[in-house]
Amino acid sequence: MTRKDLQTINSDREIIDLRMQAEDLINNVESLSDEDFRNEAQRIEKEIDDRIAVLIQQMEG
Repeated sequence: MTRKDLQTINSDREIIDLRMQAEDLINNVESLSDEDFRNEAQRIEKEIDDRIAVLIQQMEG
């Protein structure tokens, strides 16, 4: 993966939005149950992984 590929991933709007959601989740950890926090963190992680996979496919194709 090249530096340009990494820049493409890091500047993707969906990736940025998901990272902001993760930051909000961390900032609000005290107001959530452990289960809710864990579920939301897993959702965000999966969405980031899925989006990166799509971006990599687009770059390769």
